[in-house]
Amino acid sequence: MKLRKICALFLASSLLLSVAACAPNTTVESNNDGGETSANTEAKVFTIGHSNPADPDDQYHYFCEQLNKNLQEICDGAIQFEIFSDSQFGTETEMFQAVSDGSLDAVCISNNIVSGSIPQLQVLDLPYFFDSEDEYQFLVDNEDFLNEITPIYEGTWNMHQFAPVLDASWRTLFTKGKAVKTFEDMKDLKVRVTTNRVHEAAYKALGTIPSVIAWNECYTAFQQGVIDGLDVGVPIAATMGFYEVSDYCTRVNPFPILCWPMINMDVWNSLTEEEQGWITEAGYDAAMAQRTHQREMEVSFTEMEEEAGIEFFEPDLTPFKEATASVRDQFKPEIGEDFYTMCVNLVEEYRAGK
Repeated sequence: MKLRKICALFLASSLLLSVAACAPNTTVESNNDGGETSANTEAKVFTIGHSNPADPDDQYHYFCEQLNKNLQEICDGAIQFEIFSDSQFGTETEMFQAVSDGSLDAVCISNNIVSGSIPQLQVLDLPYFFDSEDEYQFLVDNEDFLNEITPIYEGTWNMHQFAPVLDASWRTLFTKGKAVKTFEDMKDLKVRVTTNRVHEAAYKALGTIPSVIAWNECYTAFQQGVIDGLDVGVPIAATMGFYEVSDYCTRVNPFPILCWPMINMDVWNSLTEEEQGWITEAGYDAAMAQRTHQREMEVSFTEMEEEAGIEFFEPDLTPFKEATASVRDQFKPEIGEDFYTMCVNLVEEYRAGK
């Protein structure tokens, strides 16, 4: 979908009429992770949490800081978000529930976590469903796709999507001691996977022994040899330091890493249409900037990790795709046959139009 169509989809939903200065001069103070928030005494300040480090190049944190920067420009900081990084509000599952019940205002939540509560979103977790970043971005921005998902978020989980889905590239496989150069090298590797049934099934189909380990314990588990491999993206391996205890990275790329920016529905409805418009515009621009930044970081972090001694491999993915084909059929009933078919058709439509 072209950017103007994406923009129309998000801006129209909030009836953005105009952008005007809306607050007196402000001073700036530090927030919980070293960023900056408006100190305007009349500002509306909302909490937003994410699970990643307060690194300016981290995919989630970059978005949050860009969101505040944009709001400062749009309305002189009349609305700002206080950022809580590093799972200060608990695990992603706990933060998702906290936004639903209103104890946390907003969250950047990974799709592989949300799909445990919204089965339709498991379609984004399916192994090798997408061949390129452009394909999955097209799908998550598509109006028909969002028309199915938005009522579930708003009606069942009491939250509103205030910005396009964030992109954190592909999940790769970092290993220690053993390089994965071919499909056969996957056999019996103990790999840490996310708390996600689709991911676990996919890695079983690839011949590995999937292991679910708490996110904040992954570094130590990898370092001490509790696991042989870690399913994670190149950028987060850099910002979380996983590359420091790794030897190799294999671009198996089974799933994209996607993140939903969500705000509590009661908080959203308490805002004026103009205020909703500010957040929508700021969120849209921040998400588009994040996607561009993420692709740049994929390149720069790869170079950094190579310089640190990580050896990268790009195996033939044909046997990987063949081995995991049954996983689609396994989860298709939970996703819903009609919704699954719609997503397949949309991706094929995109491919045909390239």
